[in-house]
Amino acid sequence: MARRSYSIPAPLNRSFLDHEISFSLGGWQVPASPMKQILFLGGGVLVTLWAATTTFIKSAGPALIVLFVAWALVAVFYLGGLTKTRELRLMTVPALLAYLPRTARLVLTRRSAGPNGFYSIAGIDGLADDGTISFSDGSVGRVYLVVGSASYLLFDEDQNSILNRVDSFWRKVPTTCEHVFITTKEPQRIYHQVANLERRNLALAVRDPDLLELQDEQYDILTSHVGGRFTSIHQYVVLKGKSTDALRQAHLVLQSEVEGSSLMIREVTILGRDESEQMLRIFYQGTGDSLMG
Repeated sequence: MARRSYSIPAPLNRSFLDHEISFSLGGWQVPASPMKQILFLGGGVLVTLWAATTTFIKSAGPALIVLFVAWALVAVFYLGGLTKTRELRLMTVPALLAYLPRTARLVLTRRSAGPNGFYSIAGIDGLADDGTISFSDGSVGRVYLVVGSASYLLFDEDQNSILNRVDSFWRKVPTTCEHVFITTKEPQRIYHQVANLERRNLALAVRDPDLLELQDEQYDILTSHVGGRFTSIHQYVVLKGKSTDALRQAHLVLQSEVEGSSLMIREVTILGRDESEQMLRIFYQGTGDSLMG
């Protein structure tokens, strides 16, 4: 029986400062707060009082002292607040400072512009002939075209079976590899239809001009209309491993899942260099020239 709700387990790398404490003040229940938040707020208040009573600020007028204390306490309680991931807002300040310069928010993509700005966004060193992606952080990855089994028309029993299978799959996934799911809307893939049309063309016993013209017409319809104007939803998963061995282990887990059951993933196709480049072009370039040299 599938669960009705799922909780995020506590990470194994949490420290003493991540432990949460709940307490009440005068019968009023205070939300649980991690130790790092309590220590930060307490330390911020003490530093504010020390600065207002000991440093040169005490020589200012009462109005300025009150203004400084109010501003400092607002800053302490704001930076000491928690984000959705239970981290202090203080931890987001370095990212904010790195984003403030205009050069960090504007990336030129002209052919005459330097590649450093775009490279900092893409983070890809190269794309091998077999489709292996080399990322700038030293990790490697592969792109898979996947077809799932989810549908609005599923019965409750099928939904429970799929949820149980997905839960079982993620328990087997190694922590050394990251799964990036990508959903795009692209022109329909017509490789199989074109290949079948070519086989039928080669199998023609009579090379009649009318039959050949009909073949050409069907080929134009496939390439110009079906494969050009009509779009469909495509789903990909990028396995990004910390090393080649980590990527191989994640591949084996995914392969075992596909071979063992079609509940979570009904079909998976490993993409080569050309197909992976076509998928990446959607995010990094468009539909023009080649993404990689």
